[in-house]
Amino acid sequence: MADLLPLFPLGTVLFPGSFLPLHIFEPRYRLLVRRCIEGTRPFGIVLIRSGSEVGGAAEPHGIGTVARIVAVSPLPDGRSYVVTHGERRFALEGVVSDAEPYLVGRVRYLDEPEGDGVAERVAEALDALGGYLLAVLAVTEDERAERALAEGLKDAGPVDVAYRIAGSLAVDAAERQSLLELGTAADRLGAEARILRRETDLLRDLLVRQRARGERQDLN
Repeated sequence: MADLLPLFPLGTVLFPGSFLPLHIFEPRYRLLVRRCIEGTRPFGIVLIRSGSEVGGAAEPHGIGTVARIVAVSPLPDGRSYVVTHGERRFALEGVVSDAEPYLVGRVRYLDEPEGDGVAERVAEALDALGGYLLAVLAVTEDERAERALAEGLKDAGPVDVAYRIAGSLAVDAAERQSLLELGTAADRLGAEARILRRETDLLRDLLVRQRARGERQDLN
């Protein structure tokens, strides 16, 4: 039987294990957040397929992530800033659009299988991540993100590794949604390795142009 979950359609994707800050200003979402805080209940974040975040109705994608509010900063005029933490994925089986001012979804929570060949996929993704982080460092000379991500992956299982890499990728919302929708950690890690290699090539091209202008040293 499907559960009912309040929905917050957004132009971004939340992954399990990631944090997402939100500015709450529309009356319908003020109500949603207030109810979730009072009842210590989560809500669902879904990427908008069509429509907009503000104003009228938005059509969401079919896979989203349960979000738990972990910090709140209320403002005097009724607005607030909240920080949410992604918990688990869900499949949206239907939308109840007239029960509340905000959308309510009938949802089915999804399992997180590791998938076949996951150990090899983890190694492949981590190798691609290492090359990507070296390219980022060569272009930006900022080691903080590299250290934080590497530290977060220590002793993490394949499912967590896949989601942490996904959350770190600077790709558009459609590609992030595609990663969220993949059925296994092995599939997600394989896709991430391909994305990381692509982004590394782009950074290397940028570095060549910077080096030609005398702005950067060679990338080893």
